Amino acid sequence: MNEETKKTTETLKVVKRQKSDRKYLINIIVILLITFTYTIFSLWNDLPAVIDVFSGATTTPDYRMILIIAALIAGRFLIEGLVLFIFARLYTTTYKFHRGVANGLVGQFYSDITPSSTGGQFAQVKTFANQGVPLSIGASIMVMHFILYQIVLVLFGGFSILLNLGDFARLAPITIFDVKFPIWVLSLVGFIINLITIVGLFLLSYSKKAHNFFINKGVDILAKMRIVKKPEERKAKLFVSTENFRVELRRLSSNFPASILILLLFLAKFIITYAITYFVALMLNPTLYETINFWETITKSSFLSMITGFIPIPGAAGFAEYFFEVIFGPVFLNDGAFTKAVQIVWRTSTFYANLLVGGLVTAFYRSSMEEIVDQSGNIQTFDQVKSLTFEERDRTSATLYQTSQLSIREIQRRLTPKKKTKNDEGDDH
Repeated sequence: MNEETKKTTETLKVVKRQKSDRKYLINIIVILLITFTYTIFSLWNDLPAVIDVFSGATTTPDYRMILIIAALIAGRFLIEGLVLFIFARLYTTTYKFHRGVANGLVGQFYSDITPSSTGGQFAQVKTFANQGVPLSIGASIMVMHFILYQIVLVLFGGFSILLNLGDFARLAPITIFDVKFPIWVLSLVGFIINLITIVGLFLLSYSKKAHNFFINKGVDILAKMRIVKKPEERKAKLFVSTENFRVELRRLSSNFPASILILLLFLAKFIITYAITYFVALMLNPTLYETINFWETITKSSFLSMITGFIPIPGAAGFAEYFFEVIFGPVFLNDGAFTKAVQIVWRTSTFYANLLVGGLVTAFYRSSMEEIVDQSGNIQTFDQVKSLTFEERDRTSATLYQTSQLSIREIQRRLTPKKKTKNDEGDDH
């Protein structure tokens, strides 16, 4: 790289970093403002009663439970770090566990400050690169991470609905401009969006007819209806997404034991995350031990997650707090002050702890959300990175798949009893 190109590249990096830093600083300010505004509105008439809950005016809280809550928060961080560690160790034996934990925290931080949690993957690919993992491998890891996470998310949400249809249907409605909207409809919409995402990618990846119809004709139809702008660009992005999905799914099938382990780790992460509400409630009122059900809080937290997952506001600020109070109000016997007290601790534990710890780790790693600038000074987006590294990842995944198939055939050959020949029978006699 000549000196002029080097200067241009560095200038572009600085400019993009400044722009992205401003953008995400604005997002953080928006999150805090919305949360602060909602908290004032929510506690306007209930502040004394909420303070009484924390002070033990009615029931003595057991603040020793904070240790369990802290352990659950740490457990979430460690499980995510373990998942990234396992993925990375499939490619390199030098990757350390603590790097996976740090990478997970960076991804969580950027997911929390971007609309619909869309910023975490790119930040994690950048962090992998800072940790010595090539971009192509980092992109592979994050696509595989998305596939397995989405599978567990859909299965967990689906079973939560099927096994608790009565509770799901009885979720209290919300009133907007004198119109009542059933909460279960919003949860179902969130579940369907996640279901369509994973099933749609499977369908587009393995059905040429579906691939051609939805990506070509489907986008053209939406463009004519003026729902989609820049149809060719949209088609290119869909093509990259489906091809990446196909390649990384093949890679996952080549590492089946690791894939199963990661699925189980994601399941544990969901349970740990959703269990925080239960222990917060017991901390503030230990007498609820015989009243509330552990799995009921898990299920209700799953319903809440389905709603907040598709809200296009960073961190679902304001909405997460409101829907928590609506969904968990009946669980806590419609005690408004107690529900709001639990909500404050729950939100701090599940969101602001991520924001604080993730922000510190992000600052330490000097990670940023600016696009990658190549040696020619051209700016690359995350989609371009996936596209440019596609051939290499496709080639390596095909090799892994072929190797795994050979291994499976060899195992089957060794386990299959040999048919006796006439000579073998004579030897037996």
